[in-house]
Amino acid sequence: MGKTAVLVLDDEARLTEEIGEYLGNAGFEVRIADRPSAAFTVLRNDHIDIALIDIKLPEYDGLVFLKHLKAQYPDVESVVMSGHGDMDSVIEALRLGAFDYLRKPFSTFELQTAINRTTRFLDAKDTTRRYAQLCAELNHELAEDSDMVGSSPSMLEVGEQMARAAAHPDTPVLIHGESGTGKELVARRIHNLSARASGRFIAVNCAAIPRDMFESEFFGHAKGAFTDAHTARAGLFRSADGGTLFLDEVGEVPLSSQTKLLRILEDGAVRPVGSDEEQTVDVRILCATNRDLGALVKDGLFRRDLYYRLAVIEIPLPPLRDRIEDIEKLANLFHTRFCLRAGTTPRPMDPGLLARLKLYSFPGNVRELKNLVERITILGRAPTEKELSAWLDPDSVGSDFEDASGAVVDKPRSGLNLQRLERDAVSLALERSGGVRAVAARLLGITRQALDRRMERYGIEARNRAPGSGQ
Repeated sequence: MGKTAVLVLDDEARLTEEIGEYLGNAGFEVRIADRPSAAFTVLRNDHIDIALIDIKLPEYDGLVFLKHLKAQYPDVESVVMSGHGDMDSVIEALRLGAFDYLRKPFSTFELQTAINRTTRFLDAKDTTRRYAQLCAELNHELAEDSDMVGSSPSMLEVGEQMARAAAHPDTPVLIHGESGTGKELVARRIHNLSARASGRFIAVNCAAIPRDMFESEFFGHAKGAFTDAHTARAGLFRSADGGTLFLDEVGEVPLSSQTKLLRILEDGAVRPVGSDEEQTVDVRILCATNRDLGALVKDGLFRRDLYYRLAVIEIPLPPLRDRIEDIEKLANLFHTRFCLRAGTTPRPMDPGLLARLKLYSFPGNVRELKNLVERITILGRAPTEKELSAWLDPDSVGSDFEDASGAVVDKPRSGLNLQRLERDAVSLALERSGGVRAVAARLLGITRQALDRRMERYGIEARNRAPGSGQ
């Protein structure tokens, strides 16, 4: 950001000269006006952050000026200046939107304190505005054109957490979730929305690095540090200097290397293998894991202090089975992409097939759905029962999926209705569970909250009955 710009509006030339000199020496851009008309000329021509306004002015008083200022330049914060015995005007100024006030005569310390308070408030407003903008951008991505499509409450919450993380470009983030939920997508989006977007994003799978090569890969090595070290190597941290280093499967980092990783996070310096010199780096760390790091800490396999340092911001990614309402939008998005890639005209996916997919628990999450849709797109038609069964994990296909399959096969194509299929699946699950919602949700592969929303949507009431009662 540039210098904070201050407009001083007062008809006392000696006072405005002193204020201007003091604030200029303190690093502020200063503009001077001796009457409201001159002040508005400045506002039209220059960007102003803070206005210092005297109550007693020629042309009209500072309260009238303040009212016009707030109407025309609402982002400009104001500090009013008044003489002793004029508290009624100060109170009115605060009511009109002034942020602070100074009582004449005031010291340079009082002036600096008021300006600093106002500047901090401007910074807070700017952070809030940028955070809201990031949330809006992420929600747009989640709803439109990303592999992270989702309008479910859990994914909208993920979007807000990503925006919060992007607004703090130096803070470590721990992303955890099952394989295939899109942890690297989250990390890349946080990087692209942050102040580090112009720097490099380097992703590394910690599980793929041999244990004896961890220090060399991460911290680099000097020439001749070990056999085959014919040249010096920068290492991942120095390669990502100024950007972001994404550590996927961070739980696989050897315990012996975790101490050095913690030290880099604390000190911001790396020492290449075989070198006596430390080199400063400016790297933001984003981590991901599908393991329970808390359990690894208890088992002595992961340092507790490193865990707390990495998990300053935590973003849990929900599995696809817990956001079943996003399956249809994701499937159609992937289908459209694969059609366009193949040069064919995209068409909506078969409603009956989509209804059946909503009853499948997708152990491979979004990655599995994407691969499945690619197969279906290449096939060029809805798969047969035999084909679909061969593609899916049999342990994740319950009786409800088979019942939905039979129901769809028995209905004529012209009679398919997606909402009716979903309603029937919910009713069947409730019937099978004896009206116990937690059991019905498990049968459908969705959360209890997702089941409640569907019951409310379709006006379905659960009537508990004892198993085997025949009612």
